[in-house]
Amino acid sequence: MTTTEGPSQERTYVETVGAPTEHVVVAQPPEVLVPAQAAVVRTSSATRFAPDALIAGAVGLVLLVVGLIAMIRGGFDGPMSTPVVSVLGFTHTTTLGLIEAGAGLFLLLCAAVQSRGGAMFGGLALAVAGFIGIVQRSSFKHSLALESNWAAIVMIAGAVVALAALMLPRFARSSTIVEQR
Repeated sequence: MTTTEGPSQERTYVETVGAPTEHVVVAQPPEVLVPAQAAVVRTSSATRFAPDALIAGAVGLVLLVVGLIAMIRGGFDGPMSTPVVSVLGFTHTTTLGLIEAGAGLFLLLCAAVQSRGGAMFGGLALAVAGFIGIVQRSSFKHSLALESNWAAIVMIAGAVVALAALMLPRFARSSTIVEQR
């Protein structure tokens, strides 16, 4: 996607210019005076591109899909900490799937509205949760079946989202075309 693609807006304004005291002779006998008016057409367009929103959306989509798969495989017909299922080679419970799906949905919404603050918050929350999952894996062994490798991936993905929201520039371009008619 280039900076000319993406969400755009276009507006067209038509203005009539001319004072009612100005007159033009339109026909011969009898003379009829008609106010002279000129139309001015303004067409404005704007495009914007936010690469940080694309990164947040991609991470959010992956988390949402992984979470939904974990929830479907784990089911809701018993305790949410059992059964332990495998998604992408990592163990999950239904509870972990709910957490991942919620975080993924949040990041997708932040990407859709291009919220830098929301993406930064979501990325930092993922990075901190991943770090806690690595350090305190034994605390989450039974309730979430969290593996330290998966927690490290989540931590890195969260850091990438937060840094992208903090550092990547956004591109915007607008133009206005004025035509006399």
